[in-house]
Amino acid sequence: MVRTQVYLTEEQHKTLTHLAKVRNQPMAELVRELLAKGLHENVGKDISGKTAMKNLFKIRATGGPTDLSTNLDHYLYGGPKK
Repeated sequence: MVRTQVYLTEEQHKTLTHLAKVRNQPMAELVRELLAKGLHENVGKDISGKTAMKNLFKIRATGGPTDLSTNLDHYLYGGPKK
């Protein structure tokens, strides 16, 4: 096992504490169990953007800003333009 530190909101900590008590198991064990379940559900999902690009190609999306590659953060997250 590898020791790590994670910051939780007060509500998350309260919920984990309660659930661990109800299940009569250590909180660390519960966190590992819930994390494993969440990771299992997300393994294999495309996070590269390939699916989005394929869908844009299918609908023949064209146009858009000419500075998209330079100002991607601006268009995605509202950051300042370069």
